Order: sequence, then C-alpha cells, then structure tokens
Amino acid sequence: MEKKRDLNKKRTITPAQRWGLGLGDLGYSLIANTLASYILYFGNAVMGVPGSIMGAAIAVGTVWDSITDPAQGVLSDNTKNKFFGRRHLYILIGLIGMVIGNIFIWAVPARFSVWGKFAWFLCFSILMKTCFTLFQTPNNALSLEISNNYDERSGIQIFKGVFTILGLLLPTVLMALFQKPAPGIDDGRLNPQSYVNFSYFTSAVAIVLCTYMFIITFSHVPRLRELAKKEKTEKIGFKEGFIKIFKNFGGALKDVNFRAIAIGFAVSMFAASVIIAVGFHVFTFTFNTSNIQMYIVMGGLFVMTIAGQPLWMKISKKYDKKKALMIGQIMSLIGCIMLGIMVALRNPINDLLAKSKAAVIVMMPPLMVAGFGTGVLYSLPVALIGDIAVVEKLKRGEDKTATYAGFLTFANKAGQALAQVVLGVCIDLIGFKEGQKTQTESVKIALGWLMVGGCTIAIVAGFFIFSTFKLNRFYVENALQKLGDDSVETN
Repeated sequence: MEKKRDLNKKRTITPAQRWGLGLGDLGYSLIANTLASYILYFGNAVMGVPGSIMGAAIAVGTVWDSITDPAQGVLSDNTKNKFFGRRHLYILIGLIGMVIGNIFIWAVPARFSVWGKFAWFLCFSILMKTCFTLFQTPNNALSLEISNNYDERSGIQIFKGVFTILGLLLPTVLMALFQKPAPGIDDGRLNPQSYVNFSYFTSAVAIVLCTYMFIITFSHVPRLRELAKKEKTEKIGFKEGFIKIFKNFGGALKDVNFRAIAIGFAVSMFAASVIIAVGFHVFTFTFNTSNIQMYIVMGGLFVMTIAGQPLWMKISKKYDKKKALMIGQIMSLIGCIMLGIMVALRNPINDLLAKSKAAVIVMMPPLMVAGFGTGVLYSLPVALIGDIAVVEKLKRGEDKTATYAGFLTFANKAGQALAQVVLGVCIDLIGFKEGQKTQTESVKIALGWLMVGGCTIAIVAGFFIFSTFKLNRFYVENALQKLGDDSVETN
C-alpha cells in the first residue's frame, strides 16, 4: 500500500541532536585549533626546525586546505550513498583520519634531520587538512539542511558557534596542564612529550564527541537521502569536477548575496586575526602585563564571544539575521574605538599596572565589547549561506549546501592567509625585533595602533560589504515552504 510521507515536516531536531552538532564541532575544533595555535612553535622552538622552513610546511598545508574545501563540497552534494547518504560517510572517514594524524604529527622522531622533520610535518599537515575538510564541510552542510525552520536554522548555527569558540579557548587553557618538565628539560613548553600526550587527550575527546554527533544525527539520513533522490546530481570525473568547482565558484561570486556574505565574512574575520595575532604582542610590549594578566584580558574576549551567542539568536529572531549581523559589526567598531582610547592612555594604564596587578581589570571592557560583537561572525554568516543555498535550490532544483559552505570556508581561509602575510609585513615595517625581550618606545606604540587600525578598517569594510546582502526572512521562508510542499511516494 502506498502512502504519502512529507519528508520536510519532521525536520525539527531534538535537543540531543542539537547538542550532538555542537559537541561534534567542539571535538573537531580541539584538534584543529591546537594544530593552528602550537604547530609553528613546536616545530621551531621544540624540534629545532628553522622558522622559514616550518612556515613553508604550514603554508603548503593551508593552500591545500583552501582548495579542498570547495572540492569536498561539490563531491558531498553529488553523493548518493545508499547507507550513509551524502554527508555521514565523509564525516566518518574524516574523523578517523584526523585523530590518527593528530597523534602522528606531534610524534616526529627527534633523530630526523631538519629536512626529514620538514617532510614529516608537511605530509601529516596535508593529511590532517584533508581530513579536516572531509569532516567539517559535510558536517556544516548537515547542520544547515537538518531543519527547514528559519529561526531554528539560525539557532543551530549560533549553538554550534559557542562550541567552536570553546574549541579556540580550551587548547590554550588545557595545554598548560600537560606541559611538564622532563629530565634535562626544565621548561615544560620545550618538552616534546607534552605535545604528544596532549594529542592523545584531544584525539580521545574528539572520538567521543564526534562519534556521538555521528550517531545522534544518523536518524536523519533516510529522510535526507530520499530528498536527495529528487535533486539534480551528476556523475563527473576528476577533470570535469575540477572545472565544475571553478565554474561554481565563479557563478556563486556573481550572486550578490553569496558575494556579500563570503567576502564580508573574510574581510571581517581579518579583525579577529589582528586581535589574536597582534594582541599578544600588544599586551606583552605596549602594555606591561604579566602572562596571567594577558590571559585574563584575552580570556575576557573569548568569554564575551561565547556569552553573546544567545543574544544574537534573539536579535536575529526579532529583527532578522542581516540586521543582527550589522549590529554585531557596530558593536565590534565600538570595541575598536575603546581599544584606541586605551592605547592613547597607555602610559597612565601602565602606571596603574605597576601599582596593582588587579588594575588589569580596566583593560578588559574594550576586548569584551569587541568579543561580543565579533561573536556574531561565528554563527550567522554560515546560517545566511544556508539561506542562499535554499533559495538557489528552489530556483535550480540542485542542492549546493555543502558546495556553498565549502566556498565560504575557502574565502575565510584565503582571507586569514592574506591577513597573516599583511600583519607579518607590517610588524617588520614598524621595526619589531624578533627574539628581544624589550622593544623601542616607537615600536610599542606602533603595535598598539596597528591592532586598532587593522581591526577598524576590517570591521568598517565588512559592514559595508554585508549591507549589500538582499535576502530576508520572507524570501527564505517562502522558499522553504515551496520546497516543503514536495512529497515523495513510498510503499
């Protein structure tokens, strides 16, 4: 007997599935952000690989990573696996690969020559970046397509954003617990085994959290697989697929909405790169803070980035996603202005720090305001990319959720790579001397204004780019409703 089953009406996810998506992001982020934060220092200071050679190994991995994101998006969107569907097979393969690679990349044999260590880091960097893409691009697409409720889709991304930010914060906090001295090594930060032990920990946590995400969301596979059968997909070879990636990216950039979010996101995240990359220089040299004081100030940034997520959900629900995104940019700009005032008052603040360690509290408000505003970037741009994919699916009958998510990641990583190059050049131009415990007064002041100026330019530019986004709740909900009207006959 045949019956009609609406495949879209049961898209509301359970609390357990929402937690699964968030915890999966945390497991992934613990490994990915530990690698991003410590691999250069580990290879250079701990394993004795020259900075330029180590940087080359990391750069190759980053370039490879940016290329594979959109490629994996196209591959995932065109997959119709009978058991795993379009997303879960890649998520599983990516998880296995990244937890294995995470252990091996830190276990480089000390007896290897410099070039032997370079080859080790290069190979495992490429392996891990590939597995990151295999896991995260389909995972992002799954979190976008798992619900067809406009507000719930935003809520999922905001909830995931909290765990992504936690994944940024926790490696810095937890690594200190593993950095123990060893015979002949007084400083635990220089003990290679500390990093290997930490890799065991992060891999174990990732296995538990990501497996839970895999299992708890697997119940959606049959419904999503049935929906995929109705969509336009094609079997393509490697050459045709490679060409299609660039055609899709070029076509996506012609879309004013995709262009606004992808480029706006990449430009705005430049501000986050400036605060993190230059911020440690600023709080070490421009302001006379101790290590503990510096981490307290930077901790305020991360805490407010997390704490603001529920509010961004409420604002996007009441005023729409674009308006929430614009408000976040304004809040970030206010934080930058406060940072500028703080740099201008550098000498009085340093006098206060000299008198009392507790005076560091006066430095926290600018970073907290900036962190609150920046927090919107960790959730809503991904949700808006999902909205673009929904409207495009209605127009063309083809689901490009993972493709668009991959392109967004590509734009962000390309922007981050450019940011690192620009910041490195600027730091050299102001006369910063590497390896010295003190800097000249002019360099100290220039570092402060580099942070303020870089953040301000990025945020203002991002604001105007985001303002060109045209979609709103009406268009997206209308598309979701029309797509939801389709049903599939099942026996």
